[in-house]
Amino acid sequence: MAPMERALAIPASASPPYVKGRRMTLGQAKRAKHAFLKAFAHWGIVTHACALAGIGSTATVYNWLESDEAFALKYREAEAASLGVLEKEAFRRATEGSPYKRTSYWKGQPVGTDEKTEYSDALMVTLLRARAPEKYRENLTLNVTQVVKAVAGVDPESVV
Repeated sequence: MAPMERALAIPASASPPYVKGRRMTLGQAKRAKHAFLKAFAHWGIVTHACALAGIGSTATVYNWLESDEAFALKYREAEAASLGVLEKEAFRRATEGSPYKRTSYWKGQPVGTDEKTEYSDALMVTLLRARAPEKYRENLTLNVTQVVKAVAGVDPESVV
């Protein structure tokens, strides 16, 4: 079963939550969990997934995470699936770029349109550091030299 599919199979083993001043039935909670996890697996943003699933508060989701172990497991799977979506988009922007059109103006009148593709070097560096940190990480070499000065009446050997 693919990560996205696993994220969508949701048990309804938690107590019914309160949403917008009313209590959900177990069936409503099951449907809300399913809708939330589907949206969260795609977007990776709890607030946005709650809005798409019709859940009135992120507190409901956090209560489910604390009280429903099965939901917490599906949440982590959905979180991993959303990370995959983000990584795929980052890779696409870094390698294929993002095309855009820009209109040039002279004295307030359009004089031409430029079509360009913008690549993200920052995303490429980030992806390289994630995949091969031993080769692409920033290295810092720090040399420390110990200097011991003699103070009148104190033997340096007794201090070190």
